[in-house]
Amino acid sequence: MRLLLIAAVFLVGFIIPVQAGLNAVLAESIQSRLQACLVNGLVYVAVLLPVMLVVQMIGGRAFSPLEHLATAPWWTYVAGVIGAAFVLAGLTAAPELGAALLVAIFVAGQASGSIAADHFGFPGYSVIRTHPERYIGLALVVVGAIMVARPWAGSAPEG
Repeated sequence: MRLLLIAAVFLVGFIIPVQAGLNAVLAESIQSRLQACLVNGLVYVAVLLPVMLVVQMIGGRAFSPLEHLATAPWWTYVAGVIGAAFVLAGLTAAPELGAALLVAIFVAGQASGSIAADHFGFPGYSVIRTHPERYIGLALVVVGAIMVARPWAGSAPEG
């Protein structure tokens, strides 16, 4: 099961740059970044709702009673804000930065945030002691992002 999860995460990670590019084209086409972000969210709902209905019909528990929404801490809903920020940042930055730099910066930020989440035991995570090797790995990720950025080369998108 763990190997399957790793493969699924890798596959989704592989297509994330495509999502950012598609959203950037949509934003340019409709001339609104915020509307493009909203369309992304609406498509998300349009895809997920039928899946949830099918799961519910075949006997799973896709829908929780609505009163359960009130029992979740208010701050759990910030996850939706983070998702919207991710989509908006990606579709805004993709045309300027290119896919490789966009993702390298996202990965460096995610690696930094992940170490903090483990170290402090952010909500949803257990505390995991941060060993020096993890900081070395993080430094390598940051160096990798810098190498992709190539600030010394003055590279810019062709076009």
